[in-house]
Amino acid sequence: MLMPHAAQPDATDSSPAVASGSLGFTVRDFLIATFYHIRIVLLAAALPFAIAIGAAVTSRTEYTASSLLMVIVSREVSNAQNVTDSGPSVLSIEGLKQVESEVQIIESADVVRATVEQVGMDRLFPPGRFSAITRMFSSDKDAVDKAVERFQASLRASVLADSNVIRVSFTNPDRDVAVEAADALVKNYLSVRRRLFENPTAKILKLEVERFRQDLSSVDAQIEKLKAKVGIIEFSQDAILASNQVDGILQRRRQVAEREVAVTAQLTEAEKQLAALPDSVFDFSEKTDALPGDEDNNTLTKLLLERDRVSSQYAPGSQLLRDLDRQIVTIRARIKSRSERRYNTDRAIRNPQVNYIQNMILSLRVEQDSLARQKGELVQQQRVAEERLAALRAAETPLIELNRRRDSLSEGFREYQRRAVAASIEEAAAQSRQSSVRVVQDAGSAVTKRSLALPLVAAGLFAGLLFGGAAGAIASTLRTSFIMPGEAERALGMPAIAVLDDTGEQPDSLATERAISSCATLLLDTRIDDQPLRAIHFLSPEDDDALPWFARSLAEEFARQRQKRTLFVDLCSATPYPLVGGDSAVRGGVAVVATPVPLLWVAAEADRSPLLDLRLPIAEAEMMMAELKQAFDCIVVCSNLPRASLVTQRFSQLVDGNVMAVQAERTRKPAALHLRDSVIESGGLLFGFIFLGRRYYLPNWLYRRA
Repeated sequence: MLMPHAAQPDATDSSPAVASGSLGFTVRDFLIATFYHIRIVLLAAALPFAIAIGAAVTSRTEYTASSLLMVIVSREVSNAQNVTDSGPSVLSIEGLKQVESEVQIIESADVVRATVEQVGMDRLFPPGRFSAITRMFSSDKDAVDKAVERFQASLRASVLADSNVIRVSFTNPDRDVAVEAADALVKNYLSVRRRLFENPTAKILKLEVERFRQDLSSVDAQIEKLKAKVGIIEFSQDAILASNQVDGILQRRRQVAEREVAVTAQLTEAEKQLAALPDSVFDFSEKTDALPGDEDNNTLTKLLLERDRVSSQYAPGSQLLRDLDRQIVTIRARIKSRSERRYNTDRAIRNPQVNYIQNMILSLRVEQDSLARQKGELVQQQRVAEERLAALRAAETPLIELNRRRDSLSEGFREYQRRAVAASIEEAAAQSRQSSVRVVQDAGSAVTKRSLALPLVAAGLFAGLLFGGAAGAIASTLRTSFIMPGEAERALGMPAIAVLDDTGEQPDSLATERAISSCATLLLDTRIDDQPLRAIHFLSPEDDDALPWFARSLAEEFARQRQKRTLFVDLCSATPYPLVGGDSAVRGGVAVVATPVPLLWVAAEADRSPLLDLRLPIAEAEMMMAELKQAFDCIVVCSNLPRASLVTQRFSQLVDGNVMAVQAERTRKPAALHLRDSVIESGGLLFGFIFLGRRYYLPNWLYRRA
């Protein structure tokens, strides 16, 4: 039946196809592509799943026996470096290296070979069906080497996180063999380890230590003798002190010389100034009329103040005022008589500068004498200091040589002594039962069982899904045909106007009539420059029987249901539209014949029509098409490239619009793209495409849910 875009069985979506646009890839598209290539997908998925099932059936249950070993890393163990040093006992970087070295010893070929020989190669790896054949082409050594290699592949030795415990595990299909092999491996490892840590070099190291001790004592005696001879306590400090002493004495001699010159100059100048100074100098001169104990001025002042006070209290001429005036006159007379006599005093003293300069000269002469004595003493001290410095310089080279020899001997002595002590401790530890590796857990205490059947089946299922998906994706990528309208929309860049499934040509189908009616309504409602569509061209890139049927049904819909005068031009079919009889005429260079359907005409002998003549100019072809449009309301033309490629191009230009026909599973993508480009290049207008012969690969219930 013919339906709108994206229609499917039992679906309720009936929206127009033009509004849907080009949708992206959805889950439904993925499921449809998967079911379309279901054989390839199942074949690709079944291959890894069958391999996994076979591996699960043939796989054997394996037992893993694990043993735990603790490596003691401290100063007290025999194999730790610097065992005599003081400091905290911690798991340092060297300790981690030691634990890793223990793992390497466990996995070494010697330990594994000893274990294989002890347990038995046939018990560990029982011979298979083809073992006799393989042994014919190999020697016994090759078999042992192969057994060692297989044993190492089944062996796991690792250090537990953040600890110094080593887990040693061995896997074998036989539980007892796994436990025995793990225990034997641990015992062989401890035996090999004891042999590795044997160290017979302690005696040699002790002899070297004694020789270094004697050489060191001889050098120490020479150094002490040289120091006692020169009087050295600490050479570096003595050299610094001697050098500082010579420098200090030299500085003091310079200071004394400078002071001596300054004192001589000061003494000469002082004597010169002393000779120019007088012995005595004027002290002071005084001239006054005042006598000691004279109170006349004070008494006059008091009397004047008293008179002012009395005159304010008594009348003028009183006896008290006259007495005060008499006393004032007497005092003033005495003062006046005293001013007539004068007293002079002149005094001279010894010049003080003479004493100062004499004292200075005396002190300078004393200092000059002391400087002369000090200068002689400094000369003697400088001589002694220079002799001391020369002695130190003479003893420096031999002392440095002796110290160098002592440092070299001391370093060698300490190193050999440390190594000798460590070697002695290692020998004692190797001979004793105490060791730095302790067995914490036996192999028989921890045995785990593992079967790979279920993981292999799960892995096969997962791989089957991956392989099936990949095969479906590759098949979809390589497929050049279309199975869904969405694929054609994405590839051609056009909308799907109608979708016709593979049962669309069945007669008396209500859904088919509804779909054709919807498509006719969509075309009739389309306007180009405000003009309705009059001529529609349906074209297909391949020979398709469904396209003539669809075009004929659409023309009947226009004529019968829409009452449109319709002309149907079939350029696809070899046999024309079945004619019962009717009038014939020529319209626009095309011979038209009436059909039993009212208002429907078909083109008769279209191949010989002047309109289809390729030599006809395009202008005349347009005039003929205009005449057809005047004679008919709708013109439906269907053609395909295999039968009329040039005619298809001519009609693409003459009609109002073109619609491509895409046949599901038949139309190739390159052919459809070529046809689309040809129509566009020829100047035709493309509305979209119709999808013919669509099949539904999913079940109806999955369509409703996807």
